[in-house]
Amino acid sequence: MTDVAELATSRSEYNKQLVRRYQEECMHRQNWDNAAEYLAEDLVIHIPEGVVPAGRDNALTWFRECASWFTSLGIEIKFAVADDDTVLQLQELHFEHTGDFTGIPPTGKRFPIAGLAAFKLTDARIAEHWGVYDQAGYPGTLGVELPACNAGSVW
Repeated sequence: MTDVAELATSRSEYNKQLVRRYQEECMHRQNWDNAAEYLAEDLVIHIPEGVVPAGRDNALTWFRECASWFTSLGIEIKFAVADDDTVLQLQELHFEHTGDFTGIPPTGKRFPIAGLAAFKLTDARIAEHWGVYDQAGYPGTLGVELPACNAGSVW
């Protein structure tokens, strides 16, 4: 007989692995055709609130746009915890500036962005995502300075 602790650990590990597979396959390798395996149809992205309209297709449009500016060089998970429907990660995203970003032509420069991410899962799909990312440093890496009020904002 499986005890409650084993069930909880199994579900939390499953959730961490599902999010990790999504990050590797879709976000890093850009295999967008497989996104439906990982993302709920009514996915809500909360980074920042209101920028991405609800829905998997809207999220994928936004992800593709971000990928046109910055090529993913990898996603490093520093720490992750999970329960039966939530995954929290301390992560570092690694990018190369390969496309025109807000008027800044591609520089080929590489940079990391550290952050905290939360994923809410429903029916074995990511249904919601929140993220807080340290974006104050990368404009300087690209050779531009943003006004102080915008330097730490999320795209």
